[in-house]
Amino acid sequence: MSRNEMTASYLKALGHPVRLMIARELIHGQKCVGEVESTLNIRQANASQHLSILKINGIVDCIRKGNLKCYFLKEPKKIEQLLDILERYQ
Repeated sequence: MSRNEMTASYLKALGHPVRLMIARELIHGQKCVGEVESTLNIRQANASQHLSILKINGIVDCIRKGNLKCYFLKEPKKIEQLLDILERYQ
C-alpha cells in the first residue's frame, strides 16, 4: 500500500462522526467498550464495530482486563493535533 493510500485509509477511518467522537474521548485516556457506549449513548455493538475499524487502521489499540476490552489511542497527541486542525476548517 502506498503512503497516499495509507493516509487516505487513516483519514477515512476518522471520517465517521461516531469514530471522531470516540477519538475525542480517547484523547483523555483509555476507555473500555462499555464506557464508550455509555459516554456516547450508542449501542455496544455499534461502539465495538467503530473501535474495530479504528484498530484495523492503527489509530487505537486495546488491552484485555478480564472480560473487558479497553481501548486507547496509539498516538493521542498526534490525533489531538489532527482533530484540532480539522476543526479549524469547519
